[in-house]
Amino acid sequence: MQVKDLVRYNHVVRGLYFDAMTKLPWAEVVEPRGASFDSMRNVFLHLTIVEDRWISYIIPGHSKEWVDPDFDAFKGIDSLKKYMHQVKNNTESYLAKLSAEELNRQIVVPWGDKPDTRISVETALTHMVMEDMIHYGELSALLWQMNVDAPYLAFWRYKYE
Repeated sequence: MQVKDLVRYNHVVRGLYFDAMTKLPWAEVVEPRGASFDSMRNVFLHLTIVEDRWISYIIPGHSKEWVDPDFDAFKGIDSLKKYMHQVKNNTESYLAKLSAEELNRQIVVPWGDKPDTRISVETALTHMVMEDMIHYGELSALLWQMNVDAPYLAFWRYKYE
């Protein structure tokens, strides 16, 4: 399997969760719910930020330039949509140039006060998608608590249909 497939699947799944949130009043999207990043907006932003940080900062070697966005600056669904598309477009530009050599390239992952870790770009991209999957599960649970059906797309359906 190619990691590009996983990244693109991640974009489709993110779009499904975004669509689910558009059907809710904004007050429900920003309601504190005790999740990892409290509200649905913040969880969604976090998983989008994960991709932005990996693609635009860690993989190219600019991790020290990263500044966490202010979640509260996202005041409506349109601001989430704009950021989601910006990140997706940046990632698609990167994927279009992705080679086997680039996938094997070793990058430095800064890890707080621990020594820097070296991993391959392929490992970084795989981790990026897997971390997002955790948070999609979290968003599903929050939707279910609101008696809203959570979106679901099996990878095999994405890949083969």
